[in-house]
Amino acid sequence: MVAIHSAARRVSDRLEPWLSEALAPVPTPSGVTSRELVGQAIELRAPARIPYSFVRPLGSDFFELAELERHLDSESAPALGSTYVDAWHVRYEASPGLFDRVLEHPLESSSSLASYRFPAMCELLDMQRLLPFAAEARRAGKHVVAADPVLVFERVRSLMGFESMLLGPRRDRSAFRSLLDSLTELTLESVASFGRCGYVDSFMTWQDFATQSGPMLRGEEFRTIYAPGLRRVAQAAHDHGMYFILHCCGQIEELIPELIEIGIDVLQLDQARLIGHKTLRERFGGEICFWNTVDTLWSSRGGRTDREIENEVREMRTVFSDLPGGFMARHYPQPDALDLPERFHEISREAFLHRES
Repeated sequence: MVAIHSAARRVSDRLEPWLSEALAPVPTPSGVTSRELVGQAIELRAPARIPYSFVRPLGSDFFELAELERHLDSESAPALGSTYVDAWHVRYEASPGLFDRVLEHPLESSSSLASYRFPAMCELLDMQRLLPFAAEARRAGKHVVAADPVLVFERVRSLMGFESMLLGPRRDRSAFRSLLDSLTELTLESVASFGRCGYVDSFMTWQDFATQSGPMLRGEEFRTIYAPGLRRVAQAAHDHGMYFILHCCGQIEELIPELIEIGIDVLQLDQARLIGHKTLRERFGGEICFWNTVDTLWSSRGGRTDREIENEVREMRTVFSDLPGGFMARHYPQPDALDLPERFHEISREAFLHRES
């Protein structure tokens, strides 16, 4: 354990000050760690306060390996305008913002699947790089969240392109299922890697199944095409003693019952206003835990007054107040992408932490 700690500190010299903030303790009730608070909220066991993940300044009950990887990779990011090919053989142009532009989809034609070479897990997940930091975060009492390196729905989109992804099940259902099965097997391999390391509490995936008006797939399509793989991943996470967290943007209200049945433990929403805080509580409170940001669409449209931000956070917090958990607070982890004013973080943070008298 000492050797792991030393290795983490040797590498972390180039990550300061982010790592120091990410590992720093946040106030917790006496005798309770951040990790325990998060577990209580997810399991509806009446945490003494709402678990949170805030930025600027960074203060969190969580340690997210996705953010660690983003900082580790930042020094080797390609220059803007340059092109590169990733481990999945997708060609990109390095672009401003969070997402690079895809130039070539290697599986735009399903016939290409026969000759396609999937990456090995070692090309997707460097456990030796991540393990020292996960170990140190566990010692610091944080809830450690692993990042899915596969992201099935998003990966299909980058491999095939949006149109081919939507039409794939109709054009060649057998080939499409084969692709999903291969991606699911890779996901299960990553779950096992994180589970074996002994320092990870949750496995998190990012898969945006919906637009602003509703799911991209009808309920039956989601149930037969994507739900079986998600169910296998959820079961694998649970078998390894981890919770399963799903991030999904868009209006996914009609999919939530299916996600609960699949075994999703935490639903992380950045656009909860599309469904409504009260609707989330009335329909799903007590069945699944929500880890929500202040709605990114609402907050990024500008002109929000301090009072409006406070009222929005108050509603987010209080609609779940009569339940013994099931709600956790979050700042959007890449705030520069939303162009939010600095005061937004301070005001929303204080509103989340404030307790009604």
